[in-house]
Amino acid sequence: MIELYGHPTQNVLKAKILIAELDLEHRLIDDRFLEDGSVEQERFRSASPTGQVPGLFDPDTGAALFESSAIMIYLAEKCGRFLPGPDRPADRAETLKWLLFEAASLTPAMLDIYHYTLQADAPQIYSEERARTRTRRALSVLEGALAQGRDYLAGEYSIADMILYPWMTIMEDFADIPLSDYPLLEAWTVRVGAREAIKKAEAS
Repeated sequence: MIELYGHPTQNVLKAKILIAELDLEHRLIDDRFLEDGSVEQERFRSASPTGQVPGLFDPDTGAALFESSAIMIYLAEKCGRFLPGPDRPADRAETLKWLLFEAASLTPAMLDIYHYTLQADAPQIYSEERARTRTRRALSVLEGALAQGRDYLAGEYSIADMILYPWMTIMEDFADIPLSDYPLLEAWTVRVGAREAIKKAEAS
């Protein structure tokens, strides 16, 4: 049984969505309450030497992973779903492109917003606005991709959609950026959010 380590965050939700889509038997273990010296604590440390969540341990293969992108690629490849295989290199690259875009562009900007608006001791106006500009730039890129007539970012529903969706659900409250400014992205968010696996992951 797969062990997913984490607590309620958008990054953990990404992995939970894929696990729900794949209907995988798993245990969700809250990393905040691990006992010193426990098997679970050792597995979490092995999976995530940085202590960041999510962490994943798969006893079937011995895989111990952190970073949501790596976890999602691993699970998609293990189950043969939601990530095109090497026999479809262009489609595979398209999916991975958006996965890496999320990790390199959107997530850092969103985390900067969190740092400069919620964690800083004093206002960081320049840094905060720079982070919002970077976030808006990323959202414009996503809007442009959907403007090509796609229902999903890589054409077919994939881990690219799953990894980006959690940020959209908090965009207005967290980043003060109305998703209605990006109507195609807003419609995509509703479309993805209507999936039963998404609802299941959000409720768990």
